[in-house]
Amino acid sequence: MERLELRRHSSRDGTRDALSAEGRALAEDVGRSRGKGYDAIFVSPAARAAETAAWILRGAGEQLPPDHAVIPGLAGHDATGGSPEGLAAGILALLDQLPPAGLGLAISHTPLVERAAFGLTGREVAPMGECEGVLITRHDDRSITVKELRLPGGR
Repeated sequence: MERLELRRHSSRDGTRDALSAEGRALAEDVGRSRGKGYDAIFVSPAARAAETAAWILRGAGEQLPPDHAVIPGLAGHDATGGSPEGLAAGILALLDQLPPAGLGLAISHTPLVERAAFGLTGREVAPMGECEGVLITRHDDRSITVKELRLPGGR
């Protein structure tokens, strides 16, 4: 069984591709609340996605794992232009990169997180807030389940 947390980036600074002070604190809080290490980190090409991953890791007291990569598909830059089917295929490819029983973190954007969940399950999820996302589990029988990861208070 492999698992991937697919999350939206944290709150951004309105003037540039970076997190705001509030966004850094939110991502750090998410990391602090987790408690488990990641085997791999994947981010979209946006600086705010990498910064979100870094602050989540900081909050969890973790270092960047050896397996990490910038994935253009996490920003919708794939042959399908970010279609649900294209995003689902991209997520399955990320799951393939995890070790057995591994856990990965992928930082993307809205509505791409929601489209990926739909592409994997055929079920729509409500729009994600900053740092919210879905936990995608690929079971040993290759079936997929998706659990929403909402923050308390709907930040």
